[in-house]
Amino acid sequence: MAEIIRVENLYKEFGNEVKTVVLKGINLTFEKNVFTALIGPSGSGKTTFLNVISLLEPPTSGKLIIDGIDFSHKNVNDSSDYRNENFGFVFQFHYLLPEFTVYENILMPFWIENLKITDKIERKARNLMEEIDIWKIKDKYPSQISGGQQQRTSIARALVKNPKIIFADEPTGNLDKETGNTVLKIMLDMIKEYGTTLIMVTHDREIALNAERVIELVDGKICKSFLVKEEGLEKAKKILEDRSCIM
Repeated sequence: MAEIIRVENLYKEFGNEVKTVVLKGINLTFEKNVFTALIGPSGSGKTTFLNVISLLEPPTSGKLIIDGIDFSHKNVNDSSDYRNENFGFVFQFHYLLPEFTVYENILMPFWIENLKITDKIERKARNLMEEIDIWKIKDKYPSQISGGQQQRTSIARALVKNPKIIFADEPTGNLDKETGNTVLKIMLDMIKEYGTTLIMVTHDREIALNAERVIELVDGKICKSFLVKEEGLEKAKKILEDRSCIM
């Protein structure tokens, strides 16, 4: 498989006078069209790592290569065009704009870039919405729909521009188990259909076992990295249950 992200000796620290080192020399590659789950205890650096590799925050040092482009020293603002064109985001909170309808929220990535909404784009949006069963609520506002429908809307918004990578941070964290499983299935079906790479932060180890690859961060370092199918489901569960690298 071809790699899409590579990080070498990646560090991220916060603070000026008192520095807090959150990521500590991470070396890792992500493959195209693979679902990777990032897990780890609270404060392990999962979200910070996701933010760095999705160009929302710059690394303090180290190398960050995305699809052959070196972003190691690029300003986050300078990377915004690339990020908007190539990435989709799904967060724990949906971040839908309350004054816009479901349909308008899904088209928002095009409006942000002042792109004309063509018939082709409208057909793509409608097809997505029909596939994940939200076309019937297209004219409703976020406050008028359920949490599961809000998250489905955010997934459609993330996919509508055919991104190379979707970054998801606890996308089922605010949902009940049944709704969360439904949202997860939708995401898995969508990335398979559209050939998208998915990198997801999750605290739920059951959800992580749906990934092709699992990476566990502890104290800003990689604790575990394995392929679920290669290990087999039962062994993968035991690997996740092993807490030996968590002090």
